[in-house]
Amino acid sequence: MSVSASPSLLLLAALVAAAPARAGGPDLAAEARAGLPVAGGFEAAAPRRWSPARGVTLTLLPVRFAPRVPGFPNQQRWCGLAIGGAGATESLVTVGTDWTEAVSCDGLREAGEVPAAAGVPRFALIYAASSPNAAARVPVILRWEAGRAVLDAEASQRVDEAGQGGSLERIRAALRQR
Repeated sequence: MSVSASPSLLLLAALVAAAPARAGGPDLAAEARAGLPVAGGFEAAAPRRWSPARGVTLTLLPVRFAPRVPGFPNQQRWCGLAIGGAGATESLVTVGTDWTEAVSCDGLREAGEVPAAAGVPRFALIYAASSPNAAARVPVILRWEAGRAVLDAEASQRVDEAGQGGSLERIRAALRQR
């Protein structure tokens, strides 16, 4: 005797199997893909956690992708973050624009909390990056401001220009001195 399932049950089973596993929260990879200018080559790394305020734990999902920018050579890769846990999920480009526009992102190497500035919590991300003729480590510092994580371009550039952005320990030491 053969048993056949109804088409609607087969469709439901296929949709459940194809849906990403969600542990009670948003699919940060899908949110990053939707919130960043992704053309292709999308890769997500292991998520990181940061608790910048009492009762707030953020999930930071590092991603790397080929950007979708008109007139931009797509040999370069950008890096970004999807940040969940403080209301709506936000996506940020961390390497590929602004002060980091001249390099291609090769991926996140280190991440962790660094000393606060005037009581404002901060978190550092260290990326491997390259240009056609050089390789470097690029520090990107986030700060907790008005209930959300924002890029701290000034601190990031200060640490980088002082040559202290190559490791979390060096960033921590540099930020303690200020």
